[in-house]
Amino acid sequence: MNSNKKIIKAPSWFVRVMTPMLARIVAREMVKKYPGLGADEIMARMRAESNPTDEAGRRMLDAVALRLPASSAPEAKPDAVISWRSPSSLALIAANLLPLYGVLVFGWPVFPLLLLFWLENVVVGTFNALRMLLADPADLALWASKLFMVPFFCFHYGMFTAIHGSFVVSLFGGKAYGRLDRGFVPVEGAMRAIADFDLGPALAMLAGSHAFSFLWNYLIRGEFRRASPSELMGQPYKRVVVLHVAILLGGAVTMALDSPLWALVFLIALKIGFDLRAHLKEHAQPVS
Repeated sequence: MNSNKKIIKAPSWFVRVMTPMLARIVAREMVKKYPGLGADEIMARMRAESNPTDEAGRRMLDAVALRLPASSAPEAKPDAVISWRSPSSLALIAANLLPLYGVLVFGWPVFPLLLLFWLENVVVGTFNALRMLLADPADLALWASKLFMVPFFCFHYGMFTAIHGSFVVSLFGGKAYGRLDRGFVPVEGAMRAIADFDLGPALAMLAGSHAFSFLWNYLIRGEFRRASPSELMGQPYKRVVVLHVAILLGGAVTMALDSPLWALVFLIALKIGFDLRAHLKEHAQPVS
């Protein structure tokens, strides 16, 4: 006896909503299934295995392709991997050399350097919130989690950064700056130091470096398609903890030595090294 099977198709709006989310899951599983292969090789195998004939299937494969890392192989293509010669890396190095100019020309002591590095943390947090907000914008279901995670990150990271800044201003700013703020947010002391040491151009350069990296790596190179807000939430903390523990310890030693030139130059070089290493690691391993 023949039985007619009725195929129920999902509404088109439901398919559009679910495709990005499912594509993210499939892309993650394909990377695990084919370790060492790049996006082109993985997609070739997927097309050979599935060979979809309908429009929905082809759209799903296209969505998966957008969310695969450019290359997960150890020997990646030169244009798929960030190196120290990449535009964003060179911009980072150039921006970090401006504090050296302040030390050599304006005679900056250790406090404005540490304050500048702390202010950069605020810039890092701002762009990280933008990264979280723009992560895989085609995934409509992901926006529901962003409504919670982005404000929570802004609050938590803001508190963390404020406490960190209060230590920088109170410990290294001395009476001239450390006693200007009654709360734990060092707004007045930081603003006074920015004006006194003319930190505006250096801060603008550092902010410009992060803005360029955001545009070049995250938007133009398409990292936003593979980004996960939950993983992005923890990225700035790694930078702050590793980098600034070393910087604060180095700053304390430098201050104890009465800020000799060689110690200040070493402090800047240490910061550039940590920054560049973190930058290369972050963009060499696309967030999934």
